[in-house]
Amino acid sequence: MNRAKLLVDGHRILPELLRDLREARRYIHVSIFLFFRDPIGEQIAQVLAEKAREGVSVRVLINVEKTDMGDPFSTAEKAMMKHDPNVHHNPTKVEPLCDWMREQGISVADTNIDYDRVVHVPDARLASIAAQIRDTIEVDDLHVDHRKIVVIDGCVAYCGGANFGAQYLYHLPFDPLREATEEGDERKNAGLPEPWWKWHDSLTRFEGPIVQEMEEHFRARWLLDGGADYPRETPLSPPGRGDWIVSAHLLLNEPDAKPNQVTEKYVELIESARESIFIENPYLYHGAIVEALLKAKRARPSLPVVLMMPSAKQNDNSFAQDAQQHHYPEYLAAGIDVYEYQNHFNHLKLAVFDGRWSIHGSTNLNYRSLEPDKDFELNVLVDDKGMADFALREVRDVDIRYAKKFGPEDLRGFAGRRVRTRDPRTLFLLSRKVL
Repeated sequence: MNRAKLLVDGHRILPELLRDLREARRYIHVSIFLFFRDPIGEQIAQVLAEKAREGVSVRVLINVEKTDMGDPFSTAEKAMMKHDPNVHHNPTKVEPLCDWMREQGISVADTNIDYDRVVHVPDARLASIAAQIRDTIEVDDLHVDHRKIVVIDGCVAYCGGANFGAQYLYHLPFDPLREATEEGDERKNAGLPEPWWKWHDSLTRFEGPIVQEMEEHFRARWLLDGGADYPRETPLSPPGRGDWIVSAHLLLNEPDAKPNQVTEKYVELIESARESIFIENPYLYHGAIVEALLKAKRARPSLPVVLMMPSAKQNDNSFAQDAQQHHYPEYLAAGIDVYEYQNHFNHLKLAVFDGRWSIHGSTNLNYRSLEPDKDFELNVLVDDKGMADFALREVRDVDIRYAKKFGPEDLRGFAGRRVRTRDPRTLFLLSRKVL
């Protein structure tokens, strides 16, 4: 059986993650979209280096170019680090950190690769995966390995929305009643530690057989991205932290010709829901999800449906904010409850259905994650009432306290200013008739 523990916000995630990293005895495998060279990223890198010097095999997959583009992704990393008197370098320029990690014995591979190249691997299954991706991808630079995975000794693993950086992971909690930049300014002016603005995010920690499945997907991507092969190792016994869960299954996205597992499962769970639906996601506007939600609510008017998204002020992507707000009038007309989390950017990707099923992972509910020509994502579908109850109690019920609920009075002159799909990548793919 598997164990799981949902960790919400950086001050809960970071201590658990550092503890597990420090307890590693054989290997640590990290696949992370963004890995900033800021105090948090450097702290994690230091622990990885310590383990490598102890003889632990450490492998890190990172998108070097996209980390360097952290501010075009609106993470505000550079502006944040100007608040920290101890940071005197560009925190998005991660190549020096990668070089330093390699000097410490850590293997580092870049996920920003040429997907058109022919991959020569002895494993026929991996060669087939590479061929499918090569035949499907239209433009390399429009695809990223968006997964956030950490696998330790084959017995502990993490997945979720949080990257390695100070906005995602931190030691000191933020005040949900304070606006993020104002809170950061106050800490800077008072000379307090962590004078940054912080995001609302999560990782979920797993033990058990699901960990080996995540390890297999790390290994496949590691080899296909050019990393050196390594022997498979027998998993060590897990430490036994977290609650037992009934079952856990991987849901994957990759840019191949196969149906999108995440899209199909979301639609299936929405359409079959009879007791409740709760979705918290920063970019919720894919047509299949929107239509499934409206269909479910119209078919069962008494079905409670709660959607939690970022506020317009906090969302790091104004295109996505417009696209998801486009649907608010339809949601409200159907009786769906729409909330926007205030003060801090809400980056969680979490969903709970019927108080039983919960989805944990990196997938946004937008076009770049849910179409066939999609990014690389990894999620875990958990079937467990206790886990679902915890998510509803600790995420939905807590976040509603710090969110604005939209009503008809908030929609005057609203819909006409918003369009359905405005993010540049989606518009480009639509123009090429890819979507």
